[in-house]
Amino acid sequence: MAQTQQQESLPATVSTTAAAVTVVFVAGEQEVLTGSAQLIRAAINDPAQVPGLYARLWELSQGVSRRILSRVRTLSTGAVQVASRNGDVTAVREIQALQRSTERFIASPVSRIPSHHVQSSTAIANDLTASLAGAAQRITRFANDAYRAATVNGALVGINPARDIIKDATARATLVDAQAQAWRELTSRGITGFTDSAGRQWNLSSYVEMAVRTATQRAYNASHKARMEAAGITLFTPSTTGRPCKLCAPWEGKVLSDQGEADVVQDGHRFRISATVEEAMAAGLFHPNCEHTLTAFFPGVTVLRTTEWTDRDKQAFKDTQRQRTLERAIRGAKQAQAAALTDLDRARATRRVRELQARMRNHLAATGLNRRSRREQLDLGNK
Repeated sequence: MAQTQQQESLPATVSTTAAAVTVVFVAGEQEVLTGSAQLIRAAINDPAQVPGLYARLWELSQGVSRRILSRVRTLSTGAVQVASRNGDVTAVREIQALQRSTERFIASPVSRIPSHHVQSSTAIANDLTASLAGAAQRITRFANDAYRAATVNGALVGINPARDIIKDATARATLVDAQAQAWRELTSRGITGFTDSAGRQWNLSSYVEMAVRTATQRAYNASHKARMEAAGITLFTPSTTGRPCKLCAPWEGKVLSDQGEADVVQDGHRFRISATVEEAMAAGLFHPNCEHTLTAFFPGVTVLRTTEWTDRDKQAFKDTQRQRTLERAIRGAKQAQAAALTDLDRARATRRVRELQARMRNHLAATGLNRRSRREQLDLGNK
């Protein structure tokens, strides 16, 4: 009996666990942003507080960083363990389905031995812990960024929150405007300064989300693959998620194996092994935030589904990336709104939020994409 190539993405439980880790950092970021704004507003209203402003900003960011650091190991280990267990359970179900599909496959008794994937999970958890610890420590540097933005051109001492800097055209208002602009730009970006192994730049929430999703995907696939190999399965193929990108699409419908590229005849069935899993990963499969998983390939049973990267796919990918850009921009405007120093800045940020939301509605109407409102929320919809 034929089995269609699996179309599963990472299980929802894995994604939910990753989101739960991300929200810890998102909440910390918001605490630092809004708390810094409160300290700076206090210094605006009382210039006597300016000399101690940096120390208070540093104490705030240090406290948030320290609290998150105390949880990093537990968060990392928990997320990876959930992903690993999910990969193991899915592999067991897949092995059983394969046994029902053909008498030619008999799973090795070794596959019933539990915890054979613990070592790989531990290594992945350690890597994630290091990444998240670095992210938590980076939070402390926001004190420097906030202080520089708040005191640009020495404008902090001269700010009057009640002044309308649009109507006031004096030279002094220009200093105020410079300070306000610097602060708006800083808060709309959030905590930044994160670079991945490919040199891409991220802000805190996006970096943590990427790191956790990538680690849980690795743990899921490592556990899944280990269980399958213990059962005697050595051939694999990526799932077809229905949402491929140009990096992943070339690998859907391809057979991967540790033996590498080869033309194979097995049990009278001819097929081609395109690469090892590691080679496919080096070429882009399982990139950051990828949702593909590995599934078993059994000659004569598994029906492969190939995916071609068409102009339509290219446009669809561009549309989804545009949606992600707008989601980040809306969150940025909401951050600026929450951390505004003056009523005027808050009103500006509110208008910006509405403008970007209108752009999102127009984009979704033009493309037919579904709105993911949670990704427009400061907490990513994970309270």
